Amino acid sequence: MSVKIYNLLSIKLFEDANVVAGNNGLDNEIKRINFADCPMPEDILSSGLIEKGDLFINSLYVVKEDEDKLYEFIKAYISCGCAGTFVITAYIHELPQKVIDLCNENNFPVVFIDSLIPYAEIIKTTMEMILADKSDTISEMRIEKLLENDVSNKTIIKTASELNKCFRQYYATIYIRIFDIVNPKIQLLISNIKRISNIELIKFRNGLFLITNFDKISTLDSELSQIELIVNKYFANYNIGVSNVFSEIGQFNNCIKQAMLSNDISNVINSKIVHYKDINVYKILYPLKGTENLQDFYDDIMKPLVDYDNHYDKFELIKSIEAYLSNDGDFKKTAMHLNQHENTVRYRILKAKRILNLENNNFKFIEQVSIAFKIKNILDIK
Repeated sequence: MSVKIYNLLSIKLFEDANVVAGNNGLDNEIKRINFADCPMPEDILSSGLIEKGDLFINSLYVVKEDEDKLYEFIKAYISCGCAGTFVITAYIHELPQKVIDLCNENNFPVVFIDSLIPYAEIIKTTMEMILADKSDTISEMRIEKLLENDVSNKTIIKTASELNKCFRQYYATIYIRIFDIVNPKIQLLISNIKRISNIELIKFRNGLFLITNFDKISTLDSELSQIELIVNKYFANYNIGVSNVFSEIGQFNNCIKQAMLSNDISNVINSKIVHYKDINVYKILYPLKGTENLQDFYDDIMKPLVDYDNHYDKFELIKSIEAYLSNDGDFKKTAMHLNQHENTVRYRILKAKRILNLENNNFKFIEQVSIAFKIKNILDIK
């Protein structure tokens, strides 16, 4: 992940900032903070004073009375690949239209900042975010290492100690995937979660890893409730995967993997929060996603049923089997669920068994179609 201009604008210091041009460039990456309130040297492109990704802070005092020089000033920033510029509005309160057009065409944000905000505070805040991002990048690399299959126990323990500074008697990991990760509210979410004691928070891929530490196993449920309330406050579209509870630091990589797998399964079963202890056979099936074996099993069981439904759609075998499984094989409950006569349901299930040559083995029928429907969810087959 990286610090973008919109990340800065989401914090309280810049709540009154005004983007006056280049609004489409708010996701430009900030690599360095720079300062300039003096005339540009003619050889600015080769001077080394400006680097790609620089965010400039200035008042534009030296060009405040010359529209053409102001245009060239901004054009030089754009030519060097700068991220944007924050302008302290002590001398300039609006931009000429041709400068606005130039910035809009090049997705170069110009943000007006109240002159009462100290330069030092802007620089300090921006540098803190850049340093925090570098720390997040290092932590993300460490987690990637833990996800490798051949990682040594020594590396697991060392990496776990680097990522989690407050191990207690027990720990667990929670992986939150936000589907609108670029939303400025992500910073508010992170700030609120960090207020919960004994939790380490790490940005990872398009989500957040939380390492929670506690002395009583029951603490996990109360912390998870807190986290869910906080996430719901800012986002509607998210998934949460929760690992089992661990006590051995050498199992830290498995703890990480469990939270990630649970999060993946949450998409499959359409549930916002999934605990690893509850995903059952998905623990075996999901890692096989993309393999021929998984597809072959699905085709062997489901294709004959789907073909029959397509030919005789009035029988609705697939719909009936799903209802039959969700009602624990109870014909009466299934009939009520489908608003059908019980004998109709019995006929359809018997028909499905005959198609699969399983009319004399109810246990095997339930086992195989249940697995096939889970594969259907994993493969996202409509």
